[in-house]
Amino acid sequence: MQEQNSNPFNSRFLIAMVVFALFYFGWNQHLQKKYPGYGKKTETTTAAAGESAKTDVATTPSQSAGNVTSTSKEQLSGNSIDAKMVTKQEEKVFSFDDEKVSFVVSSRGLGIRNVEIKNYEDKDKQKIKLGVSDALNLFEMKLSDGTDVYFDVQELGRGKYKGIFSTAEYRIERDLVFNETSNSFKSTTKLVSLNEKTAPAVKFYIPEKIMDVHSSSWLFPSYQHQDFYTVHENTSSNLNFSSASHDVSGEYKGVNLVSIGSQYFATAIIDESDTIPEAKLSSSFQNKTAQAELIYRVNDGIKEMSLQQTLFAGPKSIDMMNSTHPELAQVINFGWLSFIAKPLLFTMKWFFSQIPNWGIAIILLTLLVRLFVLPFNLMSYKSMKAMQKIQPMMTAVREKFKDDPVRMNQEVMNLMKENKANPFGGCLPMLLQIPIFFALYRVIGSSIELYGSPFMWWITDLSAHDKFFVLPILMGITMFVQQKLTPTNMDPMQAKILLYMPLIFTIFMVNLPSGLTLYMFISALFGAVQQYFMMKTKPA
Repeated sequence: MQEQNSNPFNSRFLIAMVVFALFYFGWNQHLQKKYPGYGKKTETTTAAAGESAKTDVATTPSQSAGNVTSTSKEQLSGNSIDAKMVTKQEEKVFSFDDEKVSFVVSSRGLGIRNVEIKNYEDKDKQKIKLGVSDALNLFEMKLSDGTDVYFDVQELGRGKYKGIFSTAEYRIERDLVFNETSNSFKSTTKLVSLNEKTAPAVKFYIPEKIMDVHSSSWLFPSYQHQDFYTVHENTSSNLNFSSASHDVSGEYKGVNLVSIGSQYFATAIIDESDTIPEAKLSSSFQNKTAQAELIYRVNDGIKEMSLQQTLFAGPKSIDMMNSTHPELAQVINFGWLSFIAKPLLFTMKWFFSQIPNWGIAIILLTLLVRLFVLPFNLMSYKSMKAMQKIQPMMTAVREKFKDDPVRMNQEVMNLMKENKANPFGGCLPMLLQIPIFFALYRVIGSSIELYGSPFMWWITDLSAHDKFFVLPILMGITMFVQQKLTPTNMDPMQAKILLYMPLIFTIFMVNLPSGLTLYMFISALFGAVQQYFMMKTKPA
């Protein structure tokens, strides 16, 4: 009869605790990154309110849309703006519309507004709108002190616009060319000083409204989020603002890319100029607004400057972004696991190309991952059975050499070596699956391909949670069955604690996209079937 191991700190329990600690740490790191405000008290101080008021004043134009008079007494890069030359002007607009997108080009800063992505809808069945703001146009250009620039605009062809703005001191020309295939613009801005003074410094803007997060509870977190993403000085920064309980801000130098993105859509400016800009990011918690500024400073003596940019407003499709610009795909942020996530994404897309159903593609990808780690699971199972077999002998050795620890350890190691038993054999498949799990979590939870895509029956949108909670419940039941099938030498109290794990996972998955829950359910089902057949095999 096998001896019951009553040691509460046996190796299997320690392994389980290490794995649980790793998962718990990873999950909390994920929540802290996605929901930086959860668990914190809202900070509503007078200073914050004052800063918010300053932001509002700085970003609100003197007048909107109609006839506007723009004047300033401030100096810009050593030049004073000639108020007589910045005269009363009228805003002109040009509309663009095709089967995928519509927008309006404005003569104010040659920015765009009313951007509507027509082939996607939000949860309220409304077309997706990007760059929404009451004060700014998307990709609008201003002088660096915030003064509006009203271009004389000509529409040179479908999606091609040229704007010219002149004063007695300088001339600014800006060209916008829209690419219908990739929802992007090529922007070229030329600034020329008309006297001995320095060319003007300028800003470009990305504004956005902050969405309402349906749930901010740590227990039922919403997967929806909005972030600033910036590539600067050979690194990148991701700053969440939609879930923060206070104003968020950031400043970066040496910027290559700046973006405001949600889970599935993004607007971005990619700099391709010789002049390297800086970025200022800010959000107003009170006003539910966010904006990114890309600022081009000009050194004294520079009389002419040319700025080239790629502008993007559309879905976060990795194929579309790669075709637009090689750096743009970085906006789809898979974190430090991108080297795993990207191959998984392309594999899932290949499965879809063979069977055009994203739910089936998720199932096939999950099975492929489980088959990949299956040999390691079998090794772990054999090691576990070998450890169970030699447990009585190990107890006898420890009792025999209890007064000689060195000899005891040598005999135990020899015993494990002879029986091909490894006390840490069970760790390898668990440690291998943790990064794969998080990579798949990021892939499935951020793939625009799943947005609005049906699976079957009641699951009509793989990016939305299961409205009847069938998949989370099935996942929890399957995990419970798998645990009951797994033999254990744990203390009964420890085993009872671990039985709560399926319930915890079920609660976590209730409010997350059904595509993620489908992956978890299929993975747990595979594990339960695998455990059943391994338990039926007779030990050697």
